[in-house]
Amino acid sequence: MNYILQLKTELAAAHAELAAKDQIVRAFQAHLATNKFSGEEADGSRKDWIAVTDVCAWLALTLAAGL
Repeated sequence: MNYILQLKTELAAAHAELAAKDQIVRAFQAHLATNKFSGEEADGSRKDWIAVTDVCAWLALTLAAGL
């Protein structure tokens, strides 16, 4: 494989990885906008708290995307 073709292949792979990660980040943004994280609970407490394990899972998905 010549050098230019190799670079084009690597660039295409990088673009695919970036697109996959972008899709996951956008899905995470949509997840954060759900009722689970907005408004108030019946007792008046806030619903905008987020579990660290949720964040870690989304970040793991993002890091693994396209690899």
